[in-house]
Amino acid sequence: MNEIASSSAMASLPLHATETEASAEQIWWNRPLSGTGWLSYLTIGELLLLAAGLILYLYTRLTDLTSFPIYFFCDEAIHSVLARDLIANGFRDGEGTWLPPYFRNAEKWSLSLSVYLHALSIILFGFEPSVWMTRATSVIASILAPVCIALLLRLGYHSQRWWLGILVLCTFPAWFLHSRTAFETVLMVACYAAFLATYTLYRFYDDRWLVVVILFGAATFYSYANGQGVMLVSGVLLLISDLRYHLSRSPQRISIASIAILLAIIPWLRFRWLHPEALFEHFRSLNSYWIQSIPLTEKLQRFGSLYLQGLDPRYWFWPNTVDLDRHRFPDTGHLPLFLLPFIAIGLIVCLWRWRDARYRIPLIALLAAPFSSALVGPAITRMLAMVIPVTLLAIIGLDILLAFLSHSRQRFITVILSVIFAISSLTMTRYAILGGPLWFRDYGLYGMQYGAQQLFGETIPALLDRDPHIILRVSPTWVNNPNSFASFFLTPAQQHRVEFINIDTYRYQRRDLDRQRDVFIMTAGEYWLAQQSGKFILSPPEQIIPYPDGQPGFYVVRLEYVANIDEILAAERAERQRLIEIPYTLEGQSVVVAHSPFDIGSVPDLFDGEPLTLARGFEANPLVIELRFNSPRPLRQVGLTLGSMDLDLRVTVTTPNGETRTFNQSYRGLPPDPTVYLDLPDLLIAQQVRLEILQVGVGEPAHVHVREVMLK
Repeated sequence: MNEIASSSAMASLPLHATETEASAEQIWWNRPLSGTGWLSYLTIGELLLLAAGLILYLYTRLTDLTSFPIYFFCDEAIHSVLARDLIANGFRDGEGTWLPPYFRNAEKWSLSLSVYLHALSIILFGFEPSVWMTRATSVIASILAPVCIALLLRLGYHSQRWWLGILVLCTFPAWFLHSRTAFETVLMVACYAAFLATYTLYRFYDDRWLVVVILFGAATFYSYANGQGVMLVSGVLLLISDLRYHLSRSPQRISIASIAILLAIIPWLRFRWLHPEALFEHFRSLNSYWIQSIPLTEKLQRFGSLYLQGLDPRYWFWPNTVDLDRHRFPDTGHLPLFLLPFIAIGLIVCLWRWRDARYRIPLIALLAAPFSSALVGPAITRMLAMVIPVTLLAIIGLDILLAFLSHSRQRFITVILSVIFAISSLTMTRYAILGGPLWFRDYGLYGMQYGAQQLFGETIPALLDRDPHIILRVSPTWVNNPNSFASFFLTPAQQHRVEFINIDTYRYQRRDLDRQRDVFIMTAGEYWLAQQSGKFILSPPEQIIPYPDGQPGFYVVRLEYVANIDEILAAERAERQRLIEIPYTLEGQSVVVAHSPFDIGSVPDLFDGEPLTLARGFEANPLVIELRFNSPRPLRQVGLTLGSMDLDLRVTVTTPNGETRTFNQSYRGLPPDPTVYLDLPDLLIAQQVRLEILQVGVGEPAHVHVREVMLK
């Protein structure tokens, strides 16, 4: 049966040796590459078109690769850092796990296949702190996407313009921007394109491709966290869609596929066994509503709303501010608007022909792309797989439109479109490289996070080499994870002479400060605060690293305290100890909550029963929370859900007659975001309860995180 299906599908391909084409066959570019086999369905001319499309793709990806995007992100550097350490440790991670299924990226376990990809690159070419090499590794892997799109169109839909799929993909702003980075979402999209292409070969040509399908499905799953949702939806829908075909395979083929699937899920099962808390931590780090204490119906409603946003053409084709500046082009959508008519027609065609399994594939991919994003919120990095079905739909729609024209007009319009797509891609490349630095003027934490190459690749090594006695105090406030940059760009010896610390640490507490030894690298905003604080004598900046728009970005400066710094800090410390009084209703009873100043959250966040919300102390350590009840209440136990830390807890209970009793307890070696309890020896009637939460080992000022306060 498989042979019949294969023969039928092969017969539907355009033949190159029919009698009517005998004359054309004399033209060298119409000659097939081979007389038999798969190459017989690819002519010399088509091979040249494929090569030209891939050359354009690589040119627009690799040209000035370190210049655009203008940032080098911590999520790019971390792949090479983890890969280098993995090789150095005999393919064990920091916890000693051999061939770890996942790697931790800051606060969440989210990296897997991408680390092994960069490990392969390091094995082949060695490790260099090279932004170009890190990004180029991702670019080379991304070639799977255009190649497999061309394969899908050529063998799946028998398109005579299959090579246009590469040019169409090149015009997508979202894919252009991200395929020039080392973000793991790029690898996921490329593997997903390969999964769909090999599935087409399995479904319509040769079921021996099934193992390769499973291989690329697993690669999609492990390459990026959101790839798990993409594969879940795609796998389930493709299984249901072609169930009869799957069940008609030979028992041997089904057995081999079952073994392959089992082998593919073993790393995930192993990871779940090693880190059972990882999924919850991942959702918590993303502030997903799925772990909030809200009704299931509300979660499902929110999921549906977010899922539909991921399918909304307005998000894809018109400019939006949903995504951060660093993930989008200005004044344009993630997809070019001029392709919308072709994509719409392609979608209509697929819906009209949904009984044909070939036309269900783009629809399934379309439905799968926004699934993972709907668990958290819309973001182009989470939904980037959408570029695959959209490209297929664009060419399907184009083929339908051109089918109404004569052959000569089809050829003419195809040539015109090819030129338009190529020029569009080249123009976008030039526009991005020349204009990208000035697109958005927020170069800080919530903007472009500009400065990794400029600081860690150039300024810091030069400063350390110039003076072997200095210690660099580098501000971490402008970037997500500066440690990944230190590990990427600096040698171990250099890293020992770099400390990530904010000038605020010196502003609110007297620390050892040596003008000859300590050199600060701070943002322009922090430099202004240091000047205005009245606490420092600042030398003229030794160096100013500008932003792309010419404004000062970072200052290299030495400083020392003013003579009366102790008096200034003592006055501020006294002010910090003053409590802020807030009237509140707790469990139906009026109470006054007096607390140390917060810089995040408020009193209701302490008593809302939701551990994901929090109130964070601005400076005080210990953080004080005092509850003064209008009517006395019984108390036997105090519970706290806190941020991750070691702590000492002091609870002072004042009874209605003025008697006070104090209880102390220390907590060490707690799990992340622990919930702790202090049991009172007797049931007390409390008029007032004072909690003093001391984070051990950090001094003052400190940010003490309190997620929940429970009185029982």
